[in-house]
Amino acid sequence: MTITVYWFLLTSIVMFCIGLYGLLTRRSLIRMLLSAEVIFNAALLALLSVASISKAFGPSGGALALLAISLAAAEVGVIVSVAILMFRVRESLDVYKLRELRG
Repeated sequence: MTITVYWFLLTSIVMFCIGLYGLLTRRSLIRMLLSAEVIFNAALLALLSVASISKAFGPSGGALALLAISLAAAEVGVIVSVAILMFRVRESLDVYKLRELRG
């Protein structure tokens, strides 16, 4: 039994919906970061599944996915450093307390 591209795209849609739900309902910065990463991984899964059926886009899709993964790792490093700074200043990771930092 082979798994068709349809199942990968369906999995990508489900992952995207789970990530979007987590992003919209959570207030903790770390949980929001994890939800954003789930959304990002869903987009990469969709990209790679579409790239696997296209002859012209195949090698470029893999290279683009590797580039996107490396950029996501850098993004996570920056956001975690902001979360650590926020925790040191406000002693909380509640996103709504970021409004108090405006000035």
